[in-house]
Amino acid sequence: MKSRKNVFCRFTTLAILVVGIVIASAMVSHPLQASAKGPVKRATTKKEYPVPAGTDPWGNAIDSKGNIWVASPGCDPSPQCSPSTLPGRFNVFIPTTATWATGYPFPSGYAQPLFIAFDKGGQAWFAMPTDNSIGVFNPSTNTFQKWTVPTASSGPWDVAIDHNGMLWFTEHYANKIGEFNTTTHTFIKEVATPSSTSQPYGITVDASNNVWFTENNSSVALIGEYTALGQLKEYKIRTTPNSSLTPHLIAVDTAGNIWWTEGFAGMLGKLTVSKAVAGTNKGVKEYRYAQLCKGCGEHTSGIGIASNGLVWFDDSLQSTYGSYPTSGTGSFKLFTTLSSSSHPHDGLVIDSLHHVWIDEEFGNKLAEAN
Repeated sequence: MKSRKNVFCRFTTLAILVVGIVIASAMVSHPLQASAKGPVKRATTKKEYPVPAGTDPWGNAIDSKGNIWVASPGCDPSPQCSPSTLPGRFNVFIPTTATWATGYPFPSGYAQPLFIAFDKGGQAWFAMPTDNSIGVFNPSTNTFQKWTVPTASSGPWDVAIDHNGMLWFTEHYANKIGEFNTTTHTFIKEVATPSSTSQPYGITVDASNNVWFTENNSSVALIGEYTALGQLKEYKIRTTPNSSLTPHLIAVDTAGNIWWTEGFAGMLGKLTVSKAVAGTNKGVKEYRYAQLCKGCGEHTSGIGIASNGLVWFDDSLQSTYGSYPTSGTGSFKLFTTLSSSSHPHDGLVIDSLHHVWIDEEFGNKLAEAN
């Protein structure tokens, strides 16, 4: 008869082996996570859907039905599309059926859209930098309208709708932000930044109706705020600008703090509003993630914040995307896209199921991840 001690030892050994197998399996299936020991590269994009028409998918937005709208300008602005480029289009993806709906090509006389913002009535607003105009598409009537921005060659870029239904947009080439009344179809104001070379890029609106935007030029590299009371404030990211620091898109988390992507700096930035002091970088923190592709360069572009407390972003030169806790503590989780050199850029949105939708500009695809 075997002793109880021997039985116990064998049982313990078996238990350790089982636990070891479970841990090993978890390590294999766990998404890529940056750590002091370095990340393990693993492609984890759930699926990619080729864009059915048009090229260079840029910005995207989610409508009230949960469908993903993709702006396809048909060119890569450098710094803007050629005047000979054909008008762009909207492509619409339906997640519930994993199919593309009939798209909406822009009429003759229109230019190329880069970003999309929906108003409460379900109309899709966009800017067209090549012909210096703001446009709207009404899906109910299948009609387009557009209006020329007062400042010539202003390069209207990113767009956002505030809580009063007004449209705000950055004027990338005129160093201004603008406000447009979506009901009366009139321009309310244009607000110039103190710097004549600020190149405003991304724009968003917080819960108090303050407008936040990035000043993209590396020699300026500021976060701008135009308050609901009409006061322009600017916040430094660093005490001294850096040639790689080119703040791109911008978002607000559930606590009201501001996040942005930092372009060629390859980092995320966060402004804790309660600690912010205009003219300084108080309340600012930057977060660096691991680079998975050595020698590829880095360019952090798209950004979105989920209700579960994760900020998502992508890196166009690395063909990666990832998440980081909005608490500012914890680890990055980084992922590669299924397609190499896909160039995920400014298009990144998060739906109510916490699925992340990313435009792959050079891959000409819409990627789904979670």
